[in-house]
Amino acid sequence: MHGIIRQMLLAGVACSLLLPIVLAVVIGLGVLLRAVGDAAGGVVCGRIALVVGAAWLVAVVTTAVASGAALLDERPHPGDTDGTRHP
Repeated sequence: MHGIIRQMLLAGVACSLLLPIVLAVVIGLGVLLRAVGDAAGGVVCGRIALVVGAAWLVAVVTTAVASGAALLDERPHPGDTDGTRHP
């Protein structure tokens, strides 16, 4: 179970850091397309930006939940002789 929590936390942190960059690029592309007269391309970029923004929100929530689950996971790790956790 600890491995799954770590993988969720890693994926959540990575997506939380990368998706805002993708969002900024897609929004910028949409503005550029609208500026050159491609309204349809601007609308498509707007919808993609909405999906990426929702995915970013899910990534932030996933990171928070996985972080809390990792904190509450009090099982001793292999190699701990006294049953306490060490950083």
